[in-house]
Amino acid sequence: MPRPLGVPASQRPRIERILRLTDGRQLGYAEFGDPGGALVLWFHGTPGARRQFPPVGRRAAEALGLRVVSVERPGIGDSTDHAYGVLTDWAADVAELANQLGYERFLIAALSGGGPYALACAHELPERVVAVGLLGSMVPTAGDDAAAAGLVALSHRFNGALSALRRP
Repeated sequence: MPRPLGVPASQRPRIERILRLTDGRQLGYAEFGDPGGALVLWFHGTPGARRQFPPVGRRAAEALGLRVVSVERPGIGDSTDHAYGVLTDWAADVAELANQLGYERFLIAALSGGGPYALACAHELPERVVAVGLLGSMVPTAGDDAAAAGLVALSHRFNGALSALRRP
C-alpha cells in the first residue's frame, strides 16, 4: 500500500519475532534500541501493533541504551487471538516473554489501550515490574472504578453487537 503524500517512511524495527508460549499460542513482538540494555516493554495503543513505537522513542532508546520490546496483544498482528478470563491473566504471558528474553526485572510503558494491560502486569508481577509509564491511558470500563459517562458509557450499548462480530 502506498504511503500518503507527505508522510515520511518509518524505519523498520531492529528485530521482529514471534514467541511461542507454553500453551501453544504465540506473541508477536518487535525490538528497538540496544539489544543489551535494560528491558522496557512497550504496550501499543488501540488500534496499533508492534511497530507502533514513535521515531522519537526509537532514537531515545538508542541514546539511553534501552532495549524496547513492543508486544502485540492477543488477536493483533502475529499474536494468537485469545480471550482472557480476566485481564490480569495477560501478566503470565508477559512474564513468559521476559523469561525468554532473559530478564528478571523490567519496565513497562504503555500508550492508550495498552494502559490497562500495563497496570495488570504491575499488579500481578510487583517483584518484576520496576516502573510503569502510561501515556494517554484508557480508564477502567468495568468494576467499581468504571468511568460512567461519555464515550465509555456509549460503548456499553454496542458491547453485545461487537461481541457477536468478534472472530472465533
